[in-house]
Amino acid sequence: MAAVFDPETLERLRTMTPRQAFATARESVFRSGPVSSEDFLDVYEQLVEEGILTWDQMEEFES
Repeated sequence: MAAVFDPETLERLRTMTPRQAFATARESVFRSGPVSSEDFLDVYEQLVEEGILTWDQMEEFES
């Protein structure tokens, strides 16, 4: 399963602080059912590509 967000969800994530956006994205992946590390990577890549978060921010929030 490739986990990705629709345009409406991406717009909502843009209105949040970086930490809130990260937490919301992470929770969304967990709620989607059985997931793998690839599902999280897909979502994290999408957040970076959309300019919502940076890799540095995600590494900070993961720790």
